Amino acid sequence: MKIIPGMSAQVLAGRIAAELDCKVASCEFTRFPDGELYTRVLGDMKDEEVTIVQSIRTDSDLICLLQLIDAVEEASKTKVVIPYLGYARQDKKFEPGEAISIRAIARSICAVAELDTIYVVNVHNRGVLRYFDVDTKELDASSLIGDYVVKKEIAHPVIIGPDEGATELTKAVAAPYGFDYDVLHKTRISNEKVEIKPKELSVEGKNIVIVDDIISTGGTISEAASMLKAQKANDIYVACIHGVFVQNAIPRMLNAGVKEIIATDTIESEFSKVSIAKMVADVLKR
Repeated sequence: MKIIPGMSAQVLAGRIAAELDCKVASCEFTRFPDGELYTRVLGDMKDEEVTIVQSIRTDSDLICLLQLIDAVEEASKTKVVIPYLGYARQDKKFEPGEAISIRAIARSICAVAELDTIYVVNVHNRGVLRYFDVDTKELDASSLIGDYVVKKEIAHPVIIGPDEGATELTKAVAAPYGFDYDVLHKTRISNEKVEIKPKELSVEGKNIVIVDDIISTGGTISEAASMLKAQKANDIYVACIHGVFVQNAIPRMLNAGVKEIIATDTIESEFSKVSIAKMVADVLKR
């Protein structure tokens, strides 16, 4: 097997290859004078089994993935790992005339060439997998967050989801390790006042790990951290699978009292303290 690294997953692709003890193909990515992307996979891929690793965070990332799939069309078997599947939150029509963006993305990927399997990591709504005409599997990295919390030796952590939509993720992080967990719940006190606090647990004097699948602007997390601090929580950590971190997300969360920000390497950044490489490699081995 050869690992084909996309522009947005260079480090992760190398880590997966190291876990598999296989080679990483060299690729060339440049721009034409008019701004169009040029992609080339170096070396002969004919009759090779290849796995492309490429996250989709930007439009260019999608073009890169489509070009990589096309470039290895002579491979005997092609698998695609999409650690972060962008556009997945636009999974239905919210307003008349809107595109279902993830459907368009899925159709584009599946139309380029015949693929063996597509792997995605913690999509926001797994129902979007129905838009892929290729066998598509979701990988769950939530337990890796729990692993990190254990290794970090945070004393008696409480895992908190920022809203009830994060209940399953919160449970998946906490349950294997016996951590207490809860989700935040909004209660309207009056027309002007809303109270946000855990549904069941008290956070006073406790170390908190707020978990979410995706953090973009950090607004929800910052509000949650501020509320928990006001309820006399001790140290507050934030952990997510996909650290998009746009606009002023990082300073916003830190200013709200967050001690440490933790993300996986589905999107590579200085906060990628948890790697999904072994998880992906184990699946590819099977």
